[in-house]
Amino acid sequence: MRKSYTVNLLCILCAVILVLSSCTGGRGDGVYYAANRTFAGFDLAEALGVSFENTLIDLTEPAPGEAPLTPVTPDGQPNESDAPTSFIMRVYDKMEIFAKVGDTSPISTLSAGTLIELAAIENSIWAEVSSMEGKLLGYAKDGFLRAIDPESAVYAELPIEYGMAKTNDETYVPAYSHLVDIRKYLRVLESTNPADWQYADLSDYDVIVSMQLSTPETTIKEPFYDRNLCLVQYDLLPKMLEAIELLRRDGYTMVIYDAYRPTSVQQRWFDVVRQHKWVADPSRGMGGVHDRGTALDISIIDRNGKLIEMPTPMHTFTEAASRLSTTMTDTARKNMNYLRDVMVSCGFDIINSEWWHFQDVNTVYYLPTDHPIDEIPLMVSEMAVY
Repeated sequence: MRKSYTVNLLCILCAVILVLSSCTGGRGDGVYYAANRTFAGFDLAEALGVSFENTLIDLTEPAPGEAPLTPVTPDGQPNESDAPTSFIMRVYDKMEIFAKVGDTSPISTLSAGTLIELAAIENSIWAEVSSMEGKLLGYAKDGFLRAIDPESAVYAELPIEYGMAKTNDETYVPAYSHLVDIRKYLRVLESTNPADWQYADLSDYDVIVSMQLSTPETTIKEPFYDRNLCLVQYDLLPKMLEAIELLRRDGYTMVIYDAYRPTSVQQRWFDVVRQHKWVADPSRGMGGVHDRGTALDISIIDRNGKLIEMPTPMHTFTEAASRLSTTMTDTARKNMNYLRDVMVSCGFDIINSEWWHFQDVNTVYYLPTDHPIDEIPLMVSEMAVY
């Protein structure tokens, strides 16, 4: 009973630390992200309805010359001899593994969902990471911030927002944004490694999330953000579910390479590509639609987890990627048109310059936003029933 209490308390404290640290540092301090932190005052403990006893968080001010006092919990002192030092936990975010404490170049990265054993290292933010078979995998400097109790689930949470959105003719219409983490509503295989798809039982999943902008496989040869996190507008879910079922009926699984893209990432990418037809200029017309959370860049895999032939690889910004290209094979054209027919029948529009791009027909009524992917709060909650 004491061990369960300790693990749960540790998970809550780690979640609070994660939110606090995300508000004060990290990639969000870079030039490309908004300076105004939407979640700077976000209190995860309050949102979860968790309260802490004063004895756990308040230290009595010592009298002059006296040593500081250590609070005592109902279960005894935190460092008592039988207190656990290692925990079975589940990765809910990418966890970089290093060969030894203090290294700066990781030797591997654990993906979301991986079960591991984390052991605390005294007087250090580092943790020892082992497999469930007891094999030492290495060390993580943020291990307890990227793992939770195996029975818990963590999802990105964003507020509903309202405002005015610009149209292509430079007028404005009332719009709103209700971005959601698709993992809360769909069965998701989270992996940016195609080899994983071929060994998974695809009948257990609705979609595969392989956010290409979270990998070095981008046109700038480095990630735009670190999390393999897929966000879309809540209203997009029924259309996605319909498409998923149509694809499943024919033996295919959807792979999502890009969805919600913060405006600042859109701007950074446009500054590199400088071609509006492939990466939209946020200042032109209604700008990019990915920052409205209504666009999907997708492909499909067969029952064996292998990508079917399309005109080009994902995010190939050449004329060969156009739906009007004359250089693609007959097989690629047939597959491209099949995916188009499925998505259009479910309420999506297409653009001719990118075979992979689909967007909601009502995109104009959704608000463009700039939420740094790596700073969005993650909250422990149950999977939702849609």
